[in-house]
Amino acid sequence: MRRSRALVLFLLSVLLVAGCANIPEVSTPHAVRDDKEEPNSTVDGPTKDLDAYDLVREFIHRSGNPEAASLYLTDKGKQGWNGESEPNIILDTFDTVPLRNPGLNEDPGAPSSDVETVVLQVAGVGRLGPDNAFIPRIENREYHVVVRKRNDGQWRIERPPPEIYVPLSDFEASYRAVTVYYFDPDLRVTVPDLRYVAAEPVSGLPARVINVLLSGPSDAMRKSVRSPLDGIGTRTNVVPDPDGTLVVDLKELGDKSAEQREQIATQIVLSLQTVTSSRLRLRADGQDLIPGRRDWRQGDLKVYDAPTKPDSDQPGLVAANGRLHSLHDGKPIEGPAGDGELEVLNGAQSIDGGQLALVVRTDAGPRLRIGPVKGPMQAVNLEGRRMTRPTWLLSTTNEVAAKEVWTVADGDVVRVVRMADGTWKALQVNASELTDFGPITELRLSRDGTRAAFIARGRLGVASVVRDQDSVSLRFPRRLQTLNIVQAVGVDWLSQDTLVVATRQAALPVASLSVDGLKLEVFDRNNLQLPVKSVAAAPDRNVIVTDSAAVSSVPGVGQLWRQVPHGPGPNAIPFYPG
Repeated sequence: MRRSRALVLFLLSVLLVAGCANIPEVSTPHAVRDDKEEPNSTVDGPTKDLDAYDLVREFIHRSGNPEAASLYLTDKGKQGWNGESEPNIILDTFDTVPLRNPGLNEDPGAPSSDVETVVLQVAGVGRLGPDNAFIPRIENREYHVVVRKRNDGQWRIERPPPEIYVPLSDFEASYRAVTVYYFDPDLRVTVPDLRYVAAEPVSGLPARVINVLLSGPSDAMRKSVRSPLDGIGTRTNVVPDPDGTLVVDLKELGDKSAEQREQIATQIVLSLQTVTSSRLRLRADGQDLIPGRRDWRQGDLKVYDAPTKPDSDQPGLVAANGRLHSLHDGKPIEGPAGDGELEVLNGAQSIDGGQLALVVRTDAGPRLRIGPVKGPMQAVNLEGRRMTRPTWLLSTTNEVAAKEVWTVADGDVVRVVRMADGTWKALQVNASELTDFGPITELRLSRDGTRAAFIARGRLGVASVVRDQDSVSLRFPRRLQTLNIVQAVGVDWLSQDTLVVATRQAALPVASLSVDGLKLEVFDRNNLQLPVKSVAAAPDRNVIVTDSAAVSSVPGVGQLWRQVPHGPGPNAIPFYPG
């Protein structure tokens, strides 16, 4: 059996929503009706005179449209076939081949010339869940598809595959990635949640996005974020007024406070920003959502993601030769981290720039120390033969310094928390769901604190951070791009929903990818001296790597790497706050 194992370096973020939106695309803003009442466009049937193998291929290409796909089936084939089920996304290089034993007739009662068994071979890259989120899943499958010739000589499928399989390129043409927004557990910062909706009709995109937003966070993020929109519905259709302003009229807001209503406005405006350029009119039970504020644009919003972005006056640091240096001028920083008092192996700086967490060399092995950038570093009672580079959780308020650092000590995920008396205490994170992934060699918290990216056995993964009253867990882990990323050595967060990964692979030394792993873009390798050893990234900053010769940076994909003028050499570990 031939199997498709093509290397896919660019998986575009365009996919499918399972089912139609509950809110119609066009209507006067009074009565809500179901999308299914809308007239369907004419759907073409199968190409005439296709042989059985090409018919199955064309069926697969059209499986993303249940109405079109059903035209390829016999009446018997339609029985039990659910064209509305969540689709599996496969590589375009699927095969339809003859049965290995052509003497084996799948329907012994039919003439051999009237029945063909087509062997369908697919290579899956993932699927869509009921929550409209992409779930990576690499697998090869084979199915026997029975095709019968009708009286008019045309072939139709009598036994289709048991699941819906749609090639990636067909999603690229028909579906769109959208980002809906929720909040971190402290309701301090917005958190993006990547989902997929049908791209056509364009006029209905805002309604479909609002429908997804109101349905709540994706399954993987449901326990990690909060939504002030929880339990709220729409009073009317999401449609434009005669003046072109898009109206979103909510219901069941109850006694929501002014602050909660502002958070709701933020969720709606940010979620719609990529699907409409219209002004937004936000209402609650027919009245302005916030009295005196009728229309909204993105510029009217409070900037909730500011705490996740390091200030411009924080240029980043680099650990080299046992000391911390500034990436701005290459000079050692003031204090014990830069003057040689401590032998620094690696480190992390809090997002506000005020604190450091350092892994330092001691006679007893690596140890963790935490303290102000220029001040004394407090030893943490955490032992281990190996510790990963620390990563900071953002502060809960602007007035309080960050008080939680994560690392992995001898394979155990640990969070170190500042206690009321000012000391730091190590607490184990429940990472039991990551056991099968293998030992974790790199861990980075997202700067909103709701996700963690990790590397285990050279593979890249992401898990959700779930905080209960008495414990913290890593839940719903997913491997990302397992066909392509097999020798990862470093990872960091370029934004709240975009990762940058460094690998030992010559064809893919540095790449960025969406947090769900669907979209992958490879950085130019020119000017790099492979292999790459580490990577650092942050919002609105150059990506920085260390290769076998120096520290280099690049503004983005497709641009050339330039050596950092003051980079301290091939053993350096650069990092931005976070």
